[in-house]
Amino acid sequence: IEMVEVGEKEKIIMISLATNDGQKKVITSYDWENHPDFVEVVDTEASMINKFVKFVKEYDADVIVGYNTDMFDFVKLRERAEELKIKFSLGRDGSKVKFVRRGRISSAKIVGRVHIDLFDFVSHILSPFLKTEILTLDAVAQELVGVGKLEFKWKQIEQAWKEKKDLDRLAAYSLRDSELTLMLAEELLPQIFAISQLVGSTPFDTARHTYSQLVESYLMRRAVVEEEIILNRPKTDEIARRRSLPAYKGAIVFEPKKGIHTNIVVFDFRSLYPTIIITHNVSPETIDCGHEECKKNKPEKYKHYFCTKVRGFIPRNLEAVLNERLKLKKKLKSLEKGTKEYKSVYNMQYALKIVANATYGYMGYVGARWYCYECAAATAAFGRQYIRKIVEMIKSKGHEIIYGDTDSVFVKFKDVPRDKLKEFSLRLLEEINSNLPGYIELEFRGIYEAGIFVTVKGEARGAKKRYALLSEDGELEIRGFETVRRDWCDLAKWIQHEVLKIILKERDINKALRLVRDTIKRVKNGAAKKDELTIYTQLTMPISQYKALGPHVKAAIKMRQRGRPVGEGMIIGYIITKGSGSISDRAEPAEDVEEGEYDPDYYVNHQILPAAMRVLSALGYTEREVLAGESQKSLDRWFKRS
Repeated sequence: IEMVEVGEKEKIIMISLATNDGQKKVITSYDWENHPDFVEVVDTEASMINKFVKFVKEYDADVIVGYNTDMFDFVKLRERAEELKIKFSLGRDGSKVKFVRRGRISSAKIVGRVHIDLFDFVSHILSPFLKTEILTLDAVAQELVGVGKLEFKWKQIEQAWKEKKDLDRLAAYSLRDSELTLMLAEELLPQIFAISQLVGSTPFDTARHTYSQLVESYLMRRAVVEEEIILNRPKTDEIARRRSLPAYKGAIVFEPKKGIHTNIVVFDFRSLYPTIIITHNVSPETIDCGHEECKKNKPEKYKHYFCTKVRGFIPRNLEAVLNERLKLKKKLKSLEKGTKEYKSVYNMQYALKIVANATYGYMGYVGARWYCYECAAATAAFGRQYIRKIVEMIKSKGHEIIYGDTDSVFVKFKDVPRDKLKEFSLRLLEEINSNLPGYIELEFRGIYEAGIFVTVKGEARGAKKRYALLSEDGELEIRGFETVRRDWCDLAKWIQHEVLKIILKERDINKALRLVRDTIKRVKNGAAKKDELTIYTQLTMPISQYKALGPHVKAAIKMRQRGRPVGEGMIIGYIITKGSGSISDRAEPAEDVEEGEYDPDYYVNHQILPAAMRVLSALGYTEREVLAGESQKSLDRWFKRS
């Protein structure tokens, strides 16, 4: 739907829809000459809503798909229907759209039809696998289906409707949203249905579940099959007790050897936590079984142990998940990409992957039926034990550990020629895996030409979880820098990415310094584009609950005052503009800012320069050298010879 403010009240001006058999329609209440064929004109806003309801009933839709329909479209349609005293009844039995709670989400439920809000699935499940950090329809559609929204800003929508100009373009803009949603549905519904099939929850619930809820649904389904008792959902006092427990120690991270290194070999554990749970039979009912011979089955320096005689409920079902996924991944290799069978097999292995990887986190989730603090703590302890074991084995052979993190080890092999690195790595891998029990297995990730590991700000020690690697094909793999954080503008991320690439690939510090200086000059001259300067931050709670009004909250308040939808979980894009007042006061919604209205001093001192200095200061370069664009110091001392 499209809405504008008319006489101090929000009103729906267009409702668009598209069906998978090719029907496309925009319903509106204003008739203009030579409007497109897909536009259907009625006389009032109430008639628009009634027409939409009539279409759904006559078409007899099985599935209704939207993007943010739970928090916006259906909410507004219901509100306007109540205001206009008409019945918003989409149910097959004539019932109204009903809103039910699904965790923190109030979800629109339609009797006899499946309502899927793709935004919920994308934000809960898909977002960690996406490159885009903002989850707008435009950004997600561009990444997944290669097509984006039509260009039409909110101010232009309001102006077009009030002046009754450019309405063909507005109708096309509105219809494109439905077309994009339909394209995303054709891509994502098979994944949702595959997960639903695996875990046994309805597609309506599956599309809105978090990782832990999907794991719990799967375990409940398996409990019914195996005639196991399904544990009760914890009550409020039990959840409070669980929350009061001290946080257990998580993964181990070895301090990186700061500087620039070349010819780095990286090994990863394959599904470390799931394979630990299976190998060591970690499950709530297997703890401290009383068998003397089982007491060795525990992490080092840990008091609880796990039974080796009776298979636990969670490990045996997790093992079935991993085995089935391995079988499907093997089958995928024999199928042609893009075929119906390939997609079906891929979607099911993806569903299995989600359940497998989320099981460890589920056992430590305070709201879980199969919650087990000791199990989660033991799994993490086993993880620390195994990565230490790998590190010790490699170091005992005289090789150098550059870095170790959770389930990965970064190695510099001593006296191994570059062209022999892979062969040597695979031989070592075979030896290491022969010393690992059960399902636990180390894999070869790859060889990296160079990598940079920086220091903690203001300290000499290496910073954990902050590095950049240059692969053999010239691609950068970045962790922990601003380039992978949402709350920095694109220009800050770009400058840091380019500095890293120039240092690692070209090893030309002066070229990097000149680039930073030229970028700062461009920002100060007002030549930076607003898309480069937009900062994105998520609203993690309702606006009313914020005590400190940061820039994104102030921008969200302005959006709401201007009649736009704003709600918990939304990503707010804003720009810091020129003028007086605090940074927060000068935060404006990006769509309301014209080119050149930004505050150059803010972007230089709080975005561009800090992002560049995160890398450069760790290598011993000062702000003075950066601002001068030249340095007498080379990078030679940082590159470690193979």
